This record gives sequence, structure tokens and C-alpha cells, in this order.
Amino acid sequence: MLKKHHPDVQAPKIALVGKPNVGKSSLFNRLTGSKAALVAETPGLTRDRRYSTANLGSCTVTLIDTGGLASGLDDPLAENVTEQTEKAIEEADALLVLFDGKHGLTPDDLELADLVRKSKKPFVAIVNKIDSRQKIVALSEFFETGIEDLLDISVKTGRGIGELKERICGLVGLGASNQKPTGAAEYHKSEEPPMEENEDRASTDQDSPIRVSIVGRPNVGKSSILNRILGQPRMLVSDIPGTTRDAIDCLVERPGQRPLIFVDTAGVRRKARVRDKIEKFSAIKSLDSIKDSDICVCVFDATEGITDQDKRLVGYTAEHGKGCITVFNKWDLVKDDPKMRRILNEEAKLLRKVVPYAPHLNVSALTGKNVEKLLPLIQKIYDDFTYKETTGRLNRILKEALLRRNPPVTKGHYLKLFYVTQTGTRPPTFTFFANYPELFSEHYRRYLSNFFRKELEIPNTPIKIILRAR
Repeated sequence: MLKKHHPDVQAPKIALVGKPNVGKSSLFNRLTGSKAALVAETPGLTRDRRYSTANLGSCTVTLIDTGGLASGLDDPLAENVTEQTEKAIEEADALLVLFDGKHGLTPDDLELADLVRKSKKPFVAIVNKIDSRQKIVALSEFFETGIEDLLDISVKTGRGIGELKERICGLVGLGASNQKPTGAAEYHKSEEPPMEENEDRASTDQDSPIRVSIVGRPNVGKSSILNRILGQPRMLVSDIPGTTRDAIDCLVERPGQRPLIFVDTAGVRRKARVRDKIEKFSAIKSLDSIKDSDICVCVFDATEGITDQDKRLVGYTAEHGKGCITVFNKWDLVKDDPKMRRILNEEAKLLRKVVPYAPHLNVSALTGKNVEKLLPLIQKIYDDFTYKETTGRLNRILKEALLRRNPPVTKGHYLKLFYVTQTGTRPPTFTFFANYPELFSEHYRRYLSNFFRKELEIPNTPIKIILRAR
């Protein structure tokens, strides 16, 4: 089983906990300086745990965004969301406890305060959405939680965020704080030494993780595959389409190898079927994750075959020059049906016309069949994806390519290629110098890509062809 880590594993972990829609994801985005977490005026948008590093000036921490205590949420997965939150509390070194100053104290807040006290973790209690002096009056009712030290802030306007950062650093013992955070006495008794400053924290291109997005339509088993890879139920899994609403990162370290960041994305359906605002946000995040990835694992449902939407997603990975693996999940449900297996294999072959460099696997996340083949395959693809070659060898291959097939005469012009050089990787990018670059057809570009891929023995990566005038 792989040992799973999260971004910046040496940094103390701080979990954001509270009811749904109190502003946890907004605070997460503000403190991490990103837009990683989806934000909307809809309770329960965050379901899984999300991890990200936050540099707060005098300290660096790993923040954990949670779905919150969802006991009053009309969501069939509320119990699972609450379980994920409880796991985050157990895993964290300290907590940020958020209350909603706009809507006031609720029974769920009292339950949360009890849960936090029982955890015996140090924490900072925050009342969010306090935007004016008049609203500060609402702060008083939260003393009923039994927490005497409450910090009032507004994530929306940024009021109080500076003081919050100081308190967080004081909470984990890495910075000065004007006020001692609640629960700090228990924490300072810990025998764990303070985190040492790591000069190599900012990763370089040579040691940065391989980003792998798992994409596909809703309910094809993306989260189940990731859970099987990680060896634990990290993602929420159910038979309800759309369980994953955001793109969730999981960092996996491998001894002696480059680490991997798996991105579990929300399912993407046809635009005509996407009416829900949250689902639209989720689809955008999923497509953005493809653009930010090195490799995409495109998952299809073997019981349904490859749909037009599946083809569009695969085409999207090709358009952005990403490494790709095509996967039929739920193979255990069709393995005893020869006719269905034959149809699926034919569909997979047809898909190779779009991504001729993409390996294919038939897997079952339920039984684990062939899932173990994904990691070595990802490594093979990444080796090809980052391939570099000398200009001398590239031009020898170009000479052979021209002997096999010269560019066709186009609009009365004899097209010529003079020489080629590599100008990039991820994917390998080759720039050809020609007399009329604008006249080269897409068909001939594909010929060059396929020929160079074969001669360079990098069968598992797209190749980007650039044509320039000499």
C-alpha cells in the first residue's frame, strides 16, 4: 500500500471546521492565496477534504478545508461529509473553528463547540461575517458556546485576517501572538519539536510532482479508482452521480521516485444537462484541472460504453497536449459477456484515432483488477512526456521522414522542411523551419508526429509540432 502524504507534510496541519456555508472555503482561499476551493451561497458545496499550503508570513501551515458538520443538511451524503470532517479533526494538529455571525448561534454551533473541546486540540474560535460595528453586537451570543476568546472577522472584506494569521502562527508555536490561542496550554506540552525551516521547500521543475487528473462523466468510478490507488477511503464514494463537486488534490510520495499529485475531479456532463449552478462551477474546475495536469486518466463506464461526452473529454486532453490513459471501469460487470467486451474493445480502438499515444486499461475499482498497473503506466507516460533529444538526431530523423513522404504540392507551391530543433517538453515540442509553414496540412503534421514518436521510441506521449518560416 502506498503511503499518502499531503502538500508540505512537514508543516503543522490546521483544519477549518464549522457548519456548512459559514465561509470555510472562502477563508481557505484567502489564507492560501488561491481559488482552489469552490465558493457559492449554497450549503454543503464542499464535501471532501482539501489540503493546501498557506504561507502566513512568520509561519507556514497546511490548511485542511472540510465539508463541516452537516447534520441539518438536506444531503443524502451528510453522514459521510460529517465523517470526513471528524477525520480531519483527528488528523489535524490544531483547529480553526468558524461560526456565522450573520445568522447567529444555532444548536449545531453548540454541538461543534463540544466536539472541539473533546478533541483536546488547540484552536482559534472565529466569528465570520462581522462586517460592521453594529454586527459586533451579535458576537455576544456566541459566548454561550463556553468559548471566551472569540475573534470576529470578515473573510469577504478581509477585516481581521492579519490578526488571524498572527494567532495561527502563535497557535502552532511558530510566531508571536498578542493573545494566547484557546487550548494552547495543552499544545505546548507536546514533545514534538518545532518545525525547522526548509530551504528547499519551493519545489523546482526537477523535483515537482507529476500532476495526474482523473476525469470522466459523473458516477463512472473516478473516486473509487483513486481510493483503490491510495489504499483508503479518501474520497467520498456513492452511487449518487455528482458526489464529487470540486477538484480534490492528493499528494502521493514514492520512495526513490518523483511524487504524484492526483486530482479527483467532478464529473462533466453535456452542457444541455448542466442546469445546476454548482455543477457548472464543478465542470469548469474539472476542465481547468485538465489544463493544469501533465497526464489525464479518462475513465469510462464499461456498462455504458464510450459516449459522445467521453469523446469530447478525450479530445480536450489532446487539444491541450496532455498525456492520456483511457480506462474502462466496472470491467467486472461485463467480463462474462463476450459480445459486450468485443464492442468495448472496438470502441477503444476507434478512440485511438483521437489519441494514438494513449495506453488503454480495463479495470475494476471494486475488485482492484488492473488498478495496480496505473502507477507504472503513469511513470512511463511521464518519461515520454518529458523526453529531450539532440538537434543532430532530430534532423537525421527528419531526413528519413522526407525520404518516406515529401510534403505535397499545395496551391502551386513545393513545400520544403529545412531543419528541426526541440524547443520544449511536456509534451515534447519540435519546431520545423519551412518555406511556406502556413500551407502545411493537418494531415502532414500528424504524419510528422507519428513518425517522430515511433523513431524516438516515445509511444506514450503527444508531440507538439510548430512550423516557422526560415
